[in-house]
Amino acid sequence: MLRLKKVLGYAVATLAVPLIMATFIGMDTWTHGLVSVTGITVSPWFTGGEVIRTIEHGRYRTTLHRPVFDGLLGERKQGFVQVDWSPPEALPEYVCEDVDYDGDGFRDFSVKINTRTCAATLMPCGPTVISLEGSYRLKDALAVRVLLRGREWPREAR
Repeated sequence: MLRLKKVLGYAVATLAVPLIMATFIGMDTWTHGLVSVTGITVSPWFTGGEVIRTIEHGRYRTTLHRPVFDGLLGERKQGFVQVDWSPPEALPEYVCEDVDYDGDGFRDFSVKINTRTCAATLMPCGPTVISLEGSYRLKDALAVRVLLRGREWPREAR
C-alpha cells in the first residue's frame, strides 16, 4: 500500500509540472480568452466612456465621450463627460470650444485649454454642469473631464 501511494504521488507531481508550465507560458492567452468569454470590459471611469461624437477641425479633432454615471449597482448621482483633442502636436496654443454633450442642440459648457501647459478653464451654461474635474495630457491627446449632476437621460442620449 505504501508503494502504491508513492507511485501515485510521483505521478501527480509529474503531471502537475507540465500543467504549471502551460499556465505560466500561456498566461496572456488564458487571460485574454477568459476576458473575451466573460464579456468583462474596463470601467468607463478609467477609459472615459464610449465615443459618441467626433468633430474634425482640419488639423485636429475633438472627440466627445458619452456621459458616465455608471455605478456598481445603478447610476450615480454625479458623473462626468470627457472631451479629447488630438493629435496634440497639431493643436493650436489655445483651444476654445462650446460643447453640447447631451445632443439637444444647445451649448452645455465652454472649455478653453492651453495646449502647452494643459491648463483649462470651464464656463458652465446649464444646471447639470458642476465643475472641471481636471485636464490631462494623455498618450495621444489632451483631455478634460467635466463633472455633471445626474438626471434622467433619454435612452438614445446614453
